[in-house]
Amino acid sequence: MNQDLKSSSKTIRVAIIGGGVAGLSAAFRIREELRAANQPHELVLYEQNERCGGATQSQQIDGYSLDLGPNGWLSSEPLTGRLVDQLGLTSELITANTAAGHRFIYTRNRLQKIPETPTKFLLSGLLRPWEKLRVVKEYFTPARSDDGDETIYDFGCRRLGRGFAETMLDPMVSGIFAGDIHQLSLPATFPKMRAMELNYGGLFRAMFAKQKEKKKAQADPGGSPTGPAGVLTTLQGGTGRLSSELASVMSDVIRKGNAVSALSRQSDQFVVSCDGDHQQYDSVVMAVPAYQAAEIVKDLTPEISQTLQKISFANVAVVSHAYDRKTLPRELNGFGHLIPRRDGIRALGCLWTSCIFPNQAPTSKVLLRTIFGGSHDPEILSLSDSELIETVVESTATTLGIRTNPLQTWIFRHPQGIAQYTLGHRERVQQIEQFCEQLPGLVFVGASYRGVALNRCIRDAYTIAPRVLLPWGINAPSLSEKPPN
Repeated sequence: MNQDLKSSSKTIRVAIIGGGVAGLSAAFRIREELRAANQPHELVLYEQNERCGGATQSQQIDGYSLDLGPNGWLSSEPLTGRLVDQLGLTSELITANTAAGHRFIYTRNRLQKIPETPTKFLLSGLLRPWEKLRVVKEYFTPARSDDGDETIYDFGCRRLGRGFAETMLDPMVSGIFAGDIHQLSLPATFPKMRAMELNYGGLFRAMFAKQKEKKKAQADPGGSPTGPAGVLTTLQGGTGRLSSELASVMSDVIRKGNAVSALSRQSDQFVVSCDGDHQQYDSVVMAVPAYQAAEIVKDLTPEISQTLQKISFANVAVVSHAYDRKTLPRELNGFGHLIPRRDGIRALGCLWTSCIFPNQAPTSKVLLRTIFGGSHDPEILSLSDSELIETVVESTATTLGIRTNPLQTWIFRHPQGIAQYTLGHRERVQQIEQFCEQLPGLVFVGASYRGVALNRCIRDAYTIAPRVLLPWGINAPSLSEKPPN
């Protein structure tokens, strides 16, 4: 924070549009910076719904803890840890059961564990012999010399072969983005993979180099192509506890049930229009999804509005379902399983929630969480509740051998739930950022732009959002830099 700034007598007015976790975190961080600078200010956060948090919400029902959206975050992001500590929630942190390190893929009619090391991977049955040989060839495949765009599928085929792309990358992308590897941009979605190729010459070369670095420095290697770094973490009461606490702390600045209809410019002020009311602000943080932002800024900047409209989204349905532990045919000891699209099962995957976080279900019960929809299945939300439950029953019978109906089910629907970083996404974000540079005091943050994970939304809030204060000389160098790839 900037402790040495001299405060101005001017009262800086900042509007935050959108009360999801990115908007809430941005409001929290900006207020912190303004207070540190002893700067008179007024913050207003506009949220169209009667409850903040967006998809980052949790419900407690009959002894179950149910996450509507993300089920946690990785401990490798220090800014999320900082936020949790600032909110006084550190004592409520819960880390995933060690068994959650076991991850599975259901393919070719059986559940198969994802190996933790390259050697174990080559000895596993996930790929056919000739597909394994193609993976080995990755070590000798020349590295790409430029950072040009390409799809995840093209990258996977080029470096690891079609078998790896369809068996490993496809379900991984479904699990994170609910997306299509033939459409999503590799450098936009997995910048670390691109960096591994450019900096080390390939994925295996990068993994071996990082293992040597780890042995030398006794530090975390930063993840690998088969899994990210850090430990999955949540809070007592679920991930939604984070957004609910943020909303409580920031309650004095939040205006719920207020949908912003337009953003315009008058002299050197931004004008926020909401329900016939027009308020002037010095700065604006746009923290709603890109499709909503496009509508809001269409009069301010038709060109950027069109750019925002090009960011597509996928519909997602989340079904939590519970069983008596004694009725299941096997002990579920792992994080869960993903399913390649080629295998013809409608579910994208299933999280074994009560194994990951045992406190989220009664001891005698098993709680699962099946994800449907995505780019491959845009019509998923047209199914009725009973049809969705029937689809869950069919999926769990096939993949896990569960022949009994669930005791309870909870359905959460997310229209346009996950942003899709298709080819050209980096250029679109760059256009948006260049426009903001021409109009100081305006920024766009959230899952539509630089990462869909909870950690990335919070990093956006802590590093991008404070730029709205730069016109007044309030600059925290360590927090106003661009997020690293």
